[in-house]
Amino acid sequence: MNNQHFVNKAFRVFVINSILSSAGVVLGTFVDAIILGNAFGAVGLSILAVSMPVYTVYNLLGYAFGVGGSLKVSESIGAEDKDGVKTYFTQAMFFAAATGLVIAVLGMFFLPTIIGLTGGAGIAAAGDYMWPIIITAPIFILAPVMSLLIRSDADPFLSTLGISVSVVVNLVLDLVFIFGLNMGVFGGALAMVIGQLGAIVVYSIHFFKKHNHLKLCQTSLSPKAGYQLFQGGFGIASAFIYQGITLVVINNLLSVTVGVGGLAVYNILFNVSLFAYAIFDGISLALAPLVATFAGEKDTEGVYKTMGLSLKTAVFLSVLCVLILLIFAEPIASMFGVADNLTLVAQTIRIFAFGVVQTCFNCVVAHFYQTIKRPTLAGIIYFMRGFLLPVAFSAWFIPVFGVLGTALAIVAAETATMAILLLAALVIKQQGGYRNILLFREPIIAKDKIYETTLSSDIKELEKCVEEIEAFCERLDIDSKNAYFINLTIEELAANIINFGFNDGKPHYIHIKIALFEEDIYIRLRDDSTSYNPFEESEKPDEALDYLGVAIVRKKAKSFAYNRTLVFNNLLIIL
Repeated sequence: MNNQHFVNKAFRVFVINSILSSAGVVLGTFVDAIILGNAFGAVGLSILAVSMPVYTVYNLLGYAFGVGGSLKVSESIGAEDKDGVKTYFTQAMFFAAATGLVIAVLGMFFLPTIIGLTGGAGIAAAGDYMWPIIITAPIFILAPVMSLLIRSDADPFLSTLGISVSVVVNLVLDLVFIFGLNMGVFGGALAMVIGQLGAIVVYSIHFFKKHNHLKLCQTSLSPKAGYQLFQGGFGIASAFIYQGITLVVINNLLSVTVGVGGLAVYNILFNVSLFAYAIFDGISLALAPLVATFAGEKDTEGVYKTMGLSLKTAVFLSVLCVLILLIFAEPIASMFGVADNLTLVAQTIRIFAFGVVQTCFNCVVAHFYQTIKRPTLAGIIYFMRGFLLPVAFSAWFIPVFGVLGTALAIVAAETATMAILLLAALVIKQQGGYRNILLFREPIIAKDKIYETTLSSDIKELEKCVEEIEAFCERLDIDSKNAYFINLTIEELAANIINFGFNDGKPHYIHIKIALFEEDIYIRLRDDSTSYNPFEESEKPDEALDYLGVAIVRKKAKSFAYNRTLVFNNLLIIL
């Protein structure tokens, strides 16, 4: 079985939470679109359409600082650098809040200009919705930053919970403020703000947990430090720049050629598309930490298994999404209260459905290339599908087909991107001698210098494992002293994990890997129990007795570390 169990379980946990989190992020605006559409008709939907570029700016900054910070935090946790964790956490929080404050101040001075640039110059009530969103910019930027940071600190469930709370609060307050208190579009904006604030409150629970690594500290807050942090997450976050520019272009094209009614229809399509993209982004965000971890461990098969699961899941969910959009286009359209344009909205949704599979493939592969440090190829994909091709096709199709041209442009852009991507990957594969179009640069490690196996919670399996390790050491001519300590390490740590970590009566597994790197022997144990660190001496008499063997391992090892990553316990020992 090797590590297939761990790949499957980690992917399942991360993909479920990532999809729910991504869907939750867009559900807030989706709820607003439904309620504003039913309460105020085309005007309400148009107001939401012109506010979308502002949300994309918030997402850009939130994901840039959040992804950049979470990657640095993850690296520091893995290196047992507690000061580094505190430093990057503090910097991410500070620069997110400071950037939000600057936007809030400047936004209030230039609010009419912003509304005009986003295509809302002729909508009188746009300012009522936009000013609460602008003045609370720090909240909208901090929310995704905190969500990504606590996820990197092995708390994906709380991240999902926070987003869920924000959606529920937003929905309830929308109904209260708009229909109960007659607060108009301002009530919708206020509900969104309070919902995001609720998410931040939930995320803050993480900072009071026992295994929390995220703490504020005194550190450098120079512009250079902020730039480096921002740059670390800009690759993935750049999609929001393109999305914002594209929205401005399409909004202005529709305003000139179709009018307010066109903006309303496009806003519905945009919100529907966000849900589809949330599924694909969820898969992409799930594969990123797994691929990065396995690549760092030089586990080539783990990388390929993760991508295999990602692509299979993507195909299944994208096909399901296509069927739902084609079959239920009218009911989906009717949710937004557009009885007069119901047929047109349904047609737009159905056209968009024919680009969903291509979109899914492009999203997943682009995130994979970004994760394996092929930023140029990933950047080209983001640029083509996020800006260049959508704008070019929109400028061509909208004057000819009206609002239907927006959906046609998306399908054409995603299809063209997929074709170019496959062609480029095939050419690079042939030139570089890669195994497949994933273009993963496989580490050069002789397979005969690696031993790995997976044990169940049956202690008897450990005996066979020890025999196999003895044979492995003998085959590689490992000296008797090191061979003894390898076996001692595996026996003591695995036995403690089975006896004291697997104590809930459920089936569990331990993955063991031994690898020879130059003059060092690396031993890694990964298990799927709840948080259990055998390196910590227990106060329980029975566990304390078994800790004696672990103490010998700690003393003889060159280094050792425990981390809770990828929802697993991970032990690394270097002899």
